[in-house]
Amino acid sequence: MSPHREEGGLATVETTLMVVILVPLLFGVIEFGSLFQRWLAAETVAAHAARYAGELGGDETALRSYIASELAGVGIDATRARIEVDPARVGWRQPIRVTIRSDERIDLPFIFSTVVTTNATAVARGEVQR
Repeated sequence: MSPHREEGGLATVETTLMVVILVPLLFGVIEFGSLFQRWLAAETVAAHAARYAGELGGDETALRSYIASELAGVGIDATRARIEVDPARVGWRQPIRVTIRSDERIDLPFIFSTVVTTNATAVARGEVQR
């Protein structure tokens, strides 16, 4: 056996091990970056929705349509999002809270696949004199 032949086999083993380690690591960075981007987008939608809910005076159909439209615009499936508006009706300067919860899937090759729930909440004041 020549030493050159043994080194070729060793290089193959090292490359295989590195690919098995680096590919999931690379996909992990991409997946978690994407998850973080969707969470930040949901936070922004929640903040805008809370302000809009304050302008409307509470939980209205227009608010739900606005949230669904904005979520779709940032790449979040609105059918998987759960929206809570508390309280349903507000008056002048009363606080209103909008919470958006969304189930986001993470897939890492060779390791695992799971669903992570993102939670975005924002509070605004009612702007309707009742």
